[in-house]
Amino acid sequence: MIATAPVVDANLKPPAELVQALKKRVGQLQMLPAVAQEALQLVKNPECSISQFTGVIKRDVKLTADILKMANSALYCPVTPIVDLNRCVMRVGFRECQYLILSASIASLMHRVTMSQEWVREILWRHSFTTALLATRINRTFHLGFQGEEFTAGLLHDFGRILFAMVVPESFLKFDPLDFNESPDLLEREFEATGTDHCRLGAWFTHGNQLPQPIPSVILNHHQPELAEKHQRLTALIAVADQLANDWQRLGARMMEDFTPPSALSLLSDDENGDFAASFAEVTPTLLAEAQRDAETMMAAK
Repeated sequence: MIATAPVVDANLKPPAELVQALKKRVGQLQMLPAVAQEALQLVKNPECSISQFTGVIKRDVKLTADILKMANSALYCPVTPIVDLNRCVMRVGFRECQYLILSASIASLMHRVTMSQEWVREILWRHSFTTALLATRINRTFHLGFQGEEFTAGLLHDFGRILFAMVVPESFLKFDPLDFNESPDLLEREFEATGTDHCRLGAWFTHGNQLPQPIPSVILNHHQPELAEKHQRLTALIAVADQLANDWQRLGARMMEDFTPPSALSLLSDDENGDFAASFAEVTPTLLAEAQRDAETMMAAK
């Protein structure tokens, strides 16, 4: 069962003028369709059956199609195509299917989002997909035990940047030039320009749209996973995947010439001998190549 998000600290609420800009530019941006919300509530009942669960989802033809599209994507690579929702749930399980609903809904939303400069949307969306796929491949390679939440969290970790690009397009590239050099200066520049930063804004907005934990928590802490009081390992995984995606988008293959494992890697394993870090460095080129390939495929499947 996916946990319900607790009340977000009131300090996360953006300044009033930014809230007004969000209402004006974004309106009532619904991250999850009503049917998705109903299905996620229904599955909290331990007596919920597969047919009850899928019966709710099937009322939304678009959501059904999007879920099946994602279930057949590079994320899952089924041996035979999955053409039925019941079979989808039986194959991936209830827990992962909940995150499949979230991811499909968010992917659909992002395809509908428009900005004054479309290349900004595309580059941020590519980064989000790459981070999500890297997190999934790291999870599976090292058997970290996550069950779909890593993909959804990776997909949404930078949603605050997307909101900034939508509501303050005239100043966005001044404080965030999209150079993928995400030093602490980025958050400071964002706060100076808007009164908040993309971590706080994304956490506040996703909580307000009733996205379940651990998503808002990971968004809030992905730049400083060591500060996460809950969901620290998942936050660290997203921080690791985010840094790899940043380095790749900034440096390309040159990032491996003097490769240093991401600092958050230490939060994923009690690795006193350095074996985990060494193994991670060894497989990183393969993980990056696979994530880049899958990102291209999934972004093309609009």
